[in-house]
Amino acid sequence: MKTIQNRTATLFGVLILVFMLVMPADVFSQGPPPWAPAHGYRAKTRHIYFPDQNMYYDIQKSNYIYFTNGKWSISTRVPSIFVGINLGRSSQVELDFYGDRPQRYNYSHKTKYKGHKQKVVVKNKAKGHPGKGHGKSNGNK
Repeated sequence: MKTIQNRTATLFGVLILVFMLVMPADVFSQGPPPWAPAHGYRAKTRHIYFPDQNMYYDIQKSNYIYFTNGKWSISTRVPSIFVGINLGRSSQVELDFYGDRPQRYNYSHKTKYKGHKQKVVVKNKAKGHPGKGHGKSNGNK
């Protein structure tokens, strides 16, 4: 009887070990917000700009960059001033900008995308400066 119990315990332990080794590490992570672009876009896009809120979302670092009280702030959660807003329905611009501080070009973004009502993909060959690309509507709202 003890032999069967030992074998069962060993088999159970081996199955747990195999399960832990086979499962991807990020299976239990929360992942990107539901409004973030589909997987194919994530590889090409690092920052989402929300013109109505004058806010950025860094897909790579999973944080929000927003202007409040006269300075730029960073948060891993939706800033409290935007909690009641459905970001999935808000205007979004996918910036082809790979730097860490898209807010450096905020004046250009505010001017270029003011009053924009559709999701836009901005294509730009230059790494670091988002202002040279052309906007392209993907038809989603």
